[in-house]
Formats: sequence, structure tokens, C-alpha cells
Amino acid sequence: MERKLAAIMAIDVVGFSGLVSQDEAGTLKKLENLKRDVIGMQVEANRGRVFKSLGDGFLAEFSSTLEAVNCAIGIQRTSTLDAQQAHDTKPLLLRIGVSLGDVIVKEDDLMGDGVNIAARLEALSEPGGIAVSSEVMNQIRNKVDLPLEDCGHKRLKETDAPIHVYMTQSKPGATGGFFDFDEDELARTRVTGGCLCGSVRYEINAPAISAGYCHCSICQKFTGSAMSTWTAFPASSLRFLNEEPRYFASSPIAERGFCATCGSNLTYKLVQPRMAAYIVVFTPSLDRPTGLAPAAHNGIESQMPWIDILDDLPRTQSSESRVLQEAWSSVGLPDPATWGPMAKPPKVF
Repeated sequence: MERKLAAIMAIDVVGFSGLVSQDEAGTLKKLENLKRDVIGMQVEANRGRVFKSLGDGFLAEFSSTLEAVNCAIGIQRTSTLDAQQAHDTKPLLLRIGVSLGDVIVKEDDLMGDGVNIAARLEALSEPGGIAVSSEVMNQIRNKVDLPLEDCGHKRLKETDAPIHVYMTQSKPGATGGFFDFDEDELARTRVTGGCLCGSVRYEINAPAISAGYCHCSICQKFTGSAMSTWTAFPASSLRFLNEEPRYFASSPIAERGFCATCGSNLTYKLVQPRMAAYIVVFTPSLDRPTGLAPAAHNGIESQMPWIDILDDLPRTQSSESRVLQEAWSSVGLPDPATWGPMAKPPKVF
């Protein structure tokens, strides 16, 4: 059987059975929205994959520990923000656990210690909070803006081996979880940007999901630079204020937006195998891009040999992205050697 090292995130809804007994239709609708608009979007934008969904529980895998934790933060922040903006007095509270460990691959499913420990960490975390193992903490220390307290070694059951756990600690607030937003923080979620000439202006009313560098050959061609910097946001949160960008299908799986007047590169969006729930904006097009530091290097297979990367951020090839694998396979190009600028799907007779 194939084994590999993976970052695993486990998610569960707190008190789900009780919520269903009180309001079955309303709770199931909230769960479906959470699954599609929050968990699915955040996992996909952080280049992960949900490999198991059982009722109100979800398991996802990531090739980068940093992206797994950023995804957990994004899910908790987004679900909290959505509840506050909707004035929901009974929001779905989540527990999240993140582990790094050995897993066994069985078709599309994963099993083993990495999965089991993530599930135990999730059960140990506080409602609205996040718990990680010491292995995860060693990977993210000083790289993630998330205060995690050392809670020592804990057991979920007497028969379990102890796990060294780091957890967020809840605070009083509208949601009862670790994340909460006051009015000033809500106002700061609005960001603006636009093209060089000002013809295309946009605003976004949601926190960023993820940010990174991309060295892939398509980004190099489109931006005319050795690499691009990007930030992902919920697609539903972006609104163009005057003119819309022009769009160009840079590959069979994605379209890119640019200003028809000055040519500024603005957006990127996956359209296969379905329209993505998130949209990427090129970070320099934001009016205040300095606070959105990249968290990873993607498309490293096309890195220019005369660029020295001195940071210690995760570095991954395009072929390692589950999202890109699925997208390219859906158009008949599963082999990464066929990916690139103006790639064409095979003709089917």
C-alpha cells in the first residue's frame, strides 16, 4: 500500500444533533452552505482536497502544513464573519484539528495515524477553535498569526497515546468562539484595487483566503514577469465599480481578467471542472497590498534559474496541486507535461 506524509485537517460541527432536533431544515441548510461556500472554497483555495465527508464531519488533506493551518484559520474566520453579518443567533460552531503524519492511500481515501490524530485533535479543541499537534507547531512557528497555547500532552481516551497539543483559547464575544470581529475589524475587511489607468476599479468585502507566489509558465507569459504574486478572495465578495475587465482563456481550465485600456493584469479564475467559488487577484493591483504577504511558492518547476529564493516558505510544483490535477484531468490532460501556455485539450472523435 502507498504511504505518504500529509497534513490532515479534521472539522466537526459542535452539538449538531441537538441543533437538528431543534430546527432540522434550517440546520441542514446552514450545513450545506457551510460545506459549499466556506469549507469547500477555503480548502480548494489553499490547494487541499476534502477526501471524506460524513454528515457534519469533514476530513481534508494538504501537501503543505502551513496551508492546512491557514485554511483552518480561514474557515473559522469566515464562518464567524458570515454569522455576524447575517445576525445569526444560532450559528454553526466548528472544532478543527490539524495534524502532520504518515497516511495510507487507498484510492481516494486516506487512513492511518495522521488521520486518527487529526480527529483526536479536533475533539480536543474548543468550540470555535483550532488545535494542532507539536509536529504542526514546529512547521508553522513564527509563520502564522495565530496565538496557540501549549496545553501539554493530552489523551482523548485512556487507550490513546498522549498527543502534545497546542490550542487557541476562546474569548467572550458574539459567537462564543476564538474569532470575533468588532465594528472596526468588520470595516477593515473591505479592500479596494484597480488597474494602472483607473478604468477598472473593484472592491472586496471579505477577508483574504490565501496568498502566494506563482512561478508557473502561464503566469510568466501573462504577467511578463518571472513570477506573479496573488491573493485569493471569495468570488461573491468582489464587485467591479465601473468598467469590467476583458477576459482571456489562458488555458482550457482558467480565464484571466485584464484592463482593455492599459493592459493591467487583474484576476485569475478556474472555470473547470466547475466555476471556482474563489477568485484570485494579482496582489499589486490592490490599493494596499503590503499587508498580504505570500505564504507559499507555487509552480516552482518553472522557476527562473537566476532567481534565488531565500525564504523558507513551502515550495510546490503545479503537479502537486490536487485542484490543478482535477481541473486539467477534466479537460483530458492529466499529464502535467501537457500543461502550459495555450495548452489544447485532445480532440475527441
